[in-house]
Amino acid sequence: MCHSHAVGLSLCNDPVLMGDRSARYVLACVCSTLLGLLLSAHTGGASAPVAWQLSAVRAPEAWPVATGAGVTVAVVDSGVDADHPALQGSVLPGRSYVDVDPGAEPRLLAFGSDPGPVYERAFGQADPVGHGTAVAGLIAGSVESGHPGVAPDAEILPVRVLDDENRYHDSAMVGAAVEWAVDNGADVVNLSLGGHYDSPPFAEAIAYAEQHDVLIVACTGNQHEELPDEDVWFPARVSDVLAVTGADEHGERWKTAVTGAETDVAAPGANLNAPRPGGGYKSVTGTSFASAVVSGAAAVVRSAHPEWSADQVRRALTATASGGGPGLGAGVVDVAAAVAAEVEPEAPESVGAGVSPVWSAAATAAGGGLIGVSALLLRGGRGSRRGGRLPSRPRTMAG
Repeated sequence: MCHSHAVGLSLCNDPVLMGDRSARYVLACVCSTLLGLLLSAHTGGASAPVAWQLSAVRAPEAWPVATGAGVTVAVVDSGVDADHPALQGSVLPGRSYVDVDPGAEPRLLAFGSDPGPVYERAFGQADPVGHGTAVAGLIAGSVESGHPGVAPDAEILPVRVLDDENRYHDSAMVGAAVEWAVDNGADVVNLSLGGHYDSPPFAEAIAYAEQHDVLIVACTGNQHEELPDEDVWFPARVSDVLAVTGADEHGERWKTAVTGAETDVAAPGANLNAPRPGGGYKSVTGTSFASAVVSGAAAVVRSAHPEWSADQVRRALTATASGGGPGLGAGVVDVAAAVAAEVEPEAPESVGAGVSPVWSAAATAAGGGLIGVSALLLRGGRGSRRGGRLPSRPRTMAG
């Protein structure tokens, strides 16, 4: 993956400070105090404590430059509660690929229904599970709510693919949802879901997003602490997907967060305060929510640098990440450093040069007699080394 994109990139940071995890977190505490004052001014109340994930990724230090305005983040998930106070006005009409009846085969709900729960779910603006609402709030919760996301002025495009049990049963359907999000204005697509199987249609959708300059951010997966280490989930393990694992308050990998060679970066993923459907907040843990933090970071960077390609945003986030420890990829994302970075565009490839890795992956997965192997082998063909068992269906991330 993209762990060494330092070429053509210069940083406006003190390298000694940014390389020292302890100093970074002390600085984060100072920023928390300053942001508390800012929140107090916005809400008219007493100084509020600042969510630790905002301090850990230095989001408040980037906000004087950009807050995600003008950027649309697609949340391909369980839907989003558009009426939650933290998200009012920021959730666009989306789309649902899940039937109201969870026992039926997934299909697109008919548009034009009478107003009500069915109508809202048809546009992804309701969330019976709560997973997507938590993800959306961590990305774009408003400052006025007192619980801002990393990119408080970004817009959320909800695309529902997870059923009432927080699962998807058709990876081709999720791929179609990604393509729909790309065609309907997404600048960043957050995939807080995944499984053990490769999926040719899903891989083709990721290639489609790359072709249209849309950044895909995905979680690496969760596992039970007592079981053998799992491989990074699909689609996070696909080349050019920004693969995110979870870190704790000490900047170390969370004990149940999956990681591997494909991991690009880490972000806070444990004990995060996130909105729940119907109002209020809850504590969430998992790489689903670390992925949301990085999608918010990507939105801030794209807002600060609208001329940058998705690849430049990806390289900025990976090259400026700091405090890299075991299993954290390049380290914990640093929004302020990524915004301040200078990233040169990649030189165009000559005619007949190598094919993009993600297109190559999609073509390989879909090609000839390899279809059966790539679609059926557990964990992309690596699980057999660990004697893992085949899951009965693709597993999705849940908070």
